[in-house]
Amino acid sequence: MLLLFLDDRYLIGMSLWLVIGGVTFWLLLRCRSMWRGMPRRMTCLNAGLSLWMTLAALTSVELYFALIYDASDSFNMTNVSKKWFALHVEPQKKFLTVDPKTQEGIWYRDDRAYPESLRPDQKHVVFFGDSFTFAQGVNEIKDRFSNRVRDVLERESNHKIVVSNVADAGTDLHWIKNLSAKMFENGHKIDTMIYVLCLNDIETYHERHETYYQDLSRHNPQFFLFHDTYFFNWVYFRLRQFTVPAVKGYYSFVKEYYSGKPWQLMSTHIEAVHQNCLAHGADFRVVVFPFLHNLGPDYPFRESHRTIVDFCESQGIRVLDLEPFLTPSAAKGLTVNRFDAHPNERAHQIAADAMLKKLLNDFVTSGNPQPDGS
Repeated sequence: MLLLFLDDRYLIGMSLWLVIGGVTFWLLLRCRSMWRGMPRRMTCLNAGLSLWMTLAALTSVELYFALIYDASDSFNMTNVSKKWFALHVEPQKKFLTVDPKTQEGIWYRDDRAYPESLRPDQKHVVFFGDSFTFAQGVNEIKDRFSNRVRDVLERESNHKIVVSNVADAGTDLHWIKNLSAKMFENGHKIDTMIYVLCLNDIETYHERHETYYQDLSRHNPQFFLFHDTYFFNWVYFRLRQFTVPAVKGYYSFVKEYYSGKPWQLMSTHIEAVHQNCLAHGADFRVVVFPFLHNLGPDYPFRESHRTIVDFCESQGIRVLDLEPFLTPSAAKGLTVNRFDAHPNERAHQIAADAMLKKLLNDFVTSGNPQPDGS
C-alpha cells in the first residue's frame, strides 16, 4: 500500500540499488571461494564484505523509513512527513466552493462533505483554524476535537446542530478573516464561528516573518542522498533542527510579540472577524491552544494567554483557554511525537471535553443556544 505513495524515481533508484547490492554480494561470495589461501586478497575481500554489510544495514533502515515508519513533523519538511500527508490527508481532502460565480474555494479535511444547504431549524457551528484544528499528525479524522464535538452535539440535538471544520495546515488569521468574510458574502450559513487560536498565529503580524519560510527553504538539501531519500533526509533535518537558529529558536518570539505591535494588529483582526460575525447574525467564539511541548509548572506563555483572554472578554467574545485543561496531562504526552508539537489524540480528546463543558455548554438538545447556566 505504501508503495503507491512513494515517488517513481525513488522506486526505480531503490530497485536498481537492491539489484546492484545483490549482484555485488554474489560476486563477493564467489571471490571468497576462489581466493582462499591468498591472505592479501582475503583482507581486501573481508573489507569489501564489511562495507557491504554496513551499506546493507543502512539500506534496511532506509527501507524501514520509506515503507513502515509513519509520522509527521512540526514543519512538514521531511520526506517522511510529506509521505504522512499523502497517506492520511490527501484521501480525506474535499473541495468546498466558496464563491459559485468564480468557482473560488478551499480544500478541507473531513470524513464527510461540508453541508452547503441546511434546514431552517438547524444551527451550524464551524471551526476555523490552522494545523492544530486541521489535526496534523492525527491519523484518524474521527479523533480530531471538532469531530468529537460534532458526534456529541449532533447526537444530543437530533442533528439540529451541525458541526463543520474548514481548517487547513499553514493558514493564519489573515486567511481565516478573508475566508469567513467570503463565506458570509456568498450566503454560507454559519451560526457560530469558532476560531481556534494557536499562539504562533501572531507571527504573520511581524515583518521579520514575511520571508521566514522562504529563508527556511534555503536549508533544503541539494545532494540526492539527503534530498530524495527518507532516512537520510530525516537525519538531515533533525540535525538542522538543532543548528539553524530560525528553527531552534522558533517559539522565542511569542512573548515579545504579545506585548508589542504584532498583538495590536492581531487583536484588531480578531475584532474585525467578531464584528463581521455580528453583522451577519452569527456568534463568534475563540479557543486558545497552548504550546503543548512547553506545558508544565513553568509554562512560559501564560501571560500571552492572559493577554488574549482579557482582550476577548473585554470585547464580549466568549473565549476558552485550554492551557488549564491540558497542563495536568502534560506528563502523559500530548504531542504527536518528539518532532511534531501538534496535539495528539489524547490532547484532542481533552480539548473536545473542555469545549463541550465550557464553550459550547449553552447548546441544548433543541439545537438552539441558550444563556450559559454553568
